[in-house]
Amino acid sequence: MRLNNKIALIAGAGGRQGTTVPLIFAREGARVVLCGLDGDELERLAATINGTGNTNGGAAAARATNLTDPAEAEAAVRFAVDTYGGLDILYNNTGIYTHGDDRAADTDVDAWRQLLQVNLESHFLTMKYALPELVKRGGGSIINVAAARPARLGGNVAYGASKAAIIGMTKKIAKEYAEQNVRANCICPTNIQASPAQMDAAPPARRIVRDGTPEDVAYAALFLASDESAWITGTTLVVDGGAEVLG
Repeated sequence: MRLNNKIALIAGAGGRQGTTVPLIFAREGARVVLCGLDGDELERLAATINGTGNTNGGAAAARATNLTDPAEAEAAVRFAVDTYGGLDILYNNTGIYTHGDDRAADTDVDAWRQLLQVNLESHFLTMKYALPELVKRGGGSIINVAAARPARLGGNVAYGASKAAIIGMTKKIAKEYAEQNVRANCICPTNIQASPAQMDAAPPARRIVRDGTPEDVAYAALFLASDESAWITGTTLVVDGGAEVLG
C-alpha cells in the first residue's frame, strides 16, 4: 500500500509500461486515471483494475485523450480532479520511437515536428495543467519517461533531441517547484521488451544480463511515485540493465 489514497494520472496509458505502471500503482492503493489515444484499450485496462481481484483500494477511470492538444491535456487533468478529488502523481509516458535510419540532413521537417510534439510537447502540456493541482495537494510527484543514452543515440535526431529535452525540462521543473514540495524526476529506459505475463505485473527477474521488461520500468516508477523517494527530485533514474557500463 505504498500509494494508499494517492491519485495518479497516467498520461500515455496502454501498451507496455503504460499498462504495467497503472496496474502496479492501483495494486499499491492508488486511484489511477488512464489517458491516451486508444479508448477501448483504456476501458479494458480500467475494467481489469476495477475487477474483483483488486482488494487494496485501488481504482481506475479512463478517458480517450489526444495529449498533444492543449485543451485535451487540460481536460485530462480536470477529469482526474473531478473524478477522484485531486492529483498527487503524474506519470508521463506519451511518446513514439523513430529509428535513426535517416541522418539529420535527410530528416523530414514535418516528421521532426510531429515527433517533438508527441514526445516533448505532450509532457510539457500535462505538467503545465497538473502542476497547480499538485501544489494544491501540498506537493506531489511528476515522473517523466525519457530514454537512456543507448536509446537516445539509436533513434533519429528528433527522437534523441526530444528525449534529451525531457531530461532538461524535468530538472527545470524540479528547481521551480521544490518550495511547493513538487518533485520531478525522469526514468530513462532502454531495450524494454514485451513481458510474457504483463497483466500479472510481477517483480522483475533478479538477473542483470537480460532484456528489460515493462515491470523494470514500473517498479522504478513506483519508487519515485511513493513517499519513499520524498527527498529525491531533479534526477534521472536509468533503467538499462547496466548497458552504459557493460557496453
